[in-house]
Amino acid sequence: MKPSEISFSSVSLIELIKSAFAKNSSFRFKVTGYSMSPFIKDSDIVTISPLPLSPAALGRVVAFIHPGNKKLIIHRIIGQNSGCFILKGDRIAEIDGLVPKENILGCVIRVERNNKDARLGIGVERRLIAFLSKNGFLSFIFYCGRLILFRRE
Repeated sequence: MKPSEISFSSVSLIELIKSAFAKNSSFRFKVTGYSMSPFIKDSDIVTISPLPLSPAALGRVVAFIHPGNKKLIIHRIIGQNSGCFILKGDRIAEIDGLVPKENILGCVIRVERNNKDARLGIGVERRLIAFLSKNGFLSFIFYCGRLILFRRE
């Protein structure tokens, strides 16, 4: 029997995460979207932990409340400026702007895909991915990869 799924609004999900963190627990949920692909894909299950357990640092993938639209987003830290973090999705060109530390809910500590751990992107290579993303090389690599794949068809 397959377990049922419940969808939550971004606001409700943020409150659930905060409640879990208040009890020193991690929080696990299914993500939607493609901004972190291929490292985190649509329908992957992520586990996030509160910041004191895994500090926010360059390359870390974090769950945060976007300062503009107040939605829950999972993106990578690519820099810091004036006490704020610079965050960006691995697959997109635009940054999220300066995100205050208080908007960072927690760090992604595990990614599951097809009932297996998907470790690439959250291990030691995360700093290299952040560097490539910050300097626009990651988008260029993805673009070239698509050209090569589509040219073969």
